[in-house]
Amino acid sequence: MRKSLLYAWMIIFLSMPLLLLAQARLITGTVTDERGNPLSFISVLQKGTNNGTTTDAQGKYSLQNVPPNAILIFSSVGRKSVEIPATSNVANATLQPDAQALDEVIAVAYGTSRKGSFTGSASVINGNEIKDQPTTSFQNALIGKAAGVQVTASSGQAGSVASIRIRGVGSMNASNEPLYVIDGVPVTSGNSGQMSDYIYSTNNVMNTLNPADIASITVLKDAAAASLYGSRAANGVVVITTIQGKAGKPKINLRSSIGFTPSWATDNYEPAGVQAQVNMLYQIFHDYNTSAGKTEAAANLDALSKLNSRFNKHGYTFQTGTTGRYENVTIKGMTDGIENREGKYFDWEDALFGTGVYQTNDLSVSGGDQNTKYYSSFSYTKDDGRIKVNDFDRDYFLLLSKQEKEYRI
Repeated sequence: MRKSLLYAWMIIFLSMPLLLLAQARLITGTVTDERGNPLSFISVLQKGTNNGTTTDAQGKYSLQNVPPNAILIFSSVGRKSVEIPATSNVANATLQPDAQALDEVIAVAYGTSRKGSFTGSASVINGNEIKDQPTTSFQNALIGKAAGVQVTASSGQAGSVASIRIRGVGSMNASNEPLYVIDGVPVTSGNSGQMSDYIYSTNNVMNTLNPADIASITVLKDAAAASLYGSRAANGVVVITTIQGKAGKPKINLRSSIGFTPSWATDNYEPAGVQAQVNMLYQIFHDYNTSAGKTEAAANLDALSKLNSRFNKHGYTFQTGTTGRYENVTIKGMTDGIENREGKYFDWEDALFGTGVYQTNDLSVSGGDQNTKYYSSFSYTKDDGRIKVNDFDRDYFLLLSKQEKEYRI
């Protein structure tokens, strides 16, 4: 009895590979495109395994050892992948083109190109991604939008233009700014002169461009840009395409936004009081004199003289009990006939800082017919910083008209 059971188990064990081989099948088929044309070099892979093959010049394939419940994956670069259950011995597939990856239009030199046919390295930022950001310059809106592009704020002045570095610093002495091209026309970026009420200000040509009028931004980042623009493209190229009018009825767009920066947004430290600041200044002036070899009496006299010469015009005088360095300075108010300043200290924080307000208003009109298309916009932007002597105003007007004529011979 035991020998019979042993023989039975041996027969079952030896027959299992034969059963598995009997279930594995040979799958054949043809892969075509959307028009029925055969596709060669299409990858055919059994899902979850390394069992795969490719199609020949006629789009045919054959795949062995495929179980009944297998799923075949048909894939190729530039086409959408397809998964088909291997329910029979024949499995045909039709692959559609991946239009989203190949048909993206990028601005190159003095025209446009399909991303699928462009051999260089380029990043495309759509205008809708930057127009709603509360910033006066489109450069600040590029932060985190393109790989290999470093955007750094060069100044805290309102309306200042950020510094753009494409794939690092290319020179230690020469300029590292990229070449800007607006609607096919290269422009020179940089300081455009003193056009501000303040002594220290930066005015760059790029901050005169309204981000709401930008249709797309293409950043060319490799040596291929040099073949399009020459040596000026050594630091990369930023190609800007503005919005163009479209045929149809006139279309009017009005957009307005406003933002606030209250005082508590920057209250990350507690400033010293007036008494502490005056005592610190007195100690600095006193130490400067004693370090030069003067006596404490001479140092005290010179320190009080410097304080009085600087703050007497604001209605204050300063005194000390003795001539020591760490003496507490007594602040005395003066009677100037208008206000008694005795014991009243001037609030410098209130005089220098306030609530920052950013507002922008954009109005555009576009339309046209088959022959003429137009786009016109007016924008007003005002940026008041937390510091009261830090603001930016921009009035921007744009008028674009394009005529298209057809000549027949």
